[in-house]
Amino acid sequence: MNVLTYKKIEIIIKVKNWGKLRGEMPKLKQEGKNKKSSPEEVIPRGMARLGPSLFLKGELSGEEDVVIEGQYKGKINLANHNILVRRGAKVEADIRAKNITIHGTVEGNIDASGKIFISKEGQMKGDLKAPKISIMEGAKFMGGVKIEKDLKEISLPEEKIDILAIKEEDKNKEKTTFELV
Repeated sequence: MNVLTYKKIEIIIKVKNWGKLRGEMPKLKQEGKNKKSSPEEVIPRGMARLGPSLFLKGELSGEEDVVIEGQYKGKINLANHNILVRRGAKVEADIRAKNITIHGTVEGNIDASGKIFISKEGQMKGDLKAPKISIMEGAKFMGGVKIEKDLKEISLPEEKIDILAIKEEDKNKEKTTFELV
């Protein structure tokens, strides 16, 4: 039996073979008027959690995904893992991670090897660097953006490319630049 806290309601889930879920949480049915749930409302299995009443200052590193609901100040280095900053959370840190999803407030530079996503509720102040960056309409963003792909992912066309060499005289040095034709 596993107990989850979900919108201040305890939900008890009985699963026969919990390990077979491979880290995916079952879809939770929400009772009441608003039955829609956003993907960030469910904390996937295997994610560490900094709760809404917690404040942490320092350097965070480790080998698991993290959900931040409270306040964090410092540095975050989770190069191979994901970070979820929930609505109401406040993070003041330079962040290095695989994928970062922002629904709260982040101040600092972000370097992601995968994707950075800022939702319409998200607020970001700082520079972003990742192969994929997605900023929803309504999000508040102030900073620079650098889309950087891994050189292994960039492929040249298989057909022949002619290279035209252009020589320019620069005082006593000869400078050669190349242009693709």
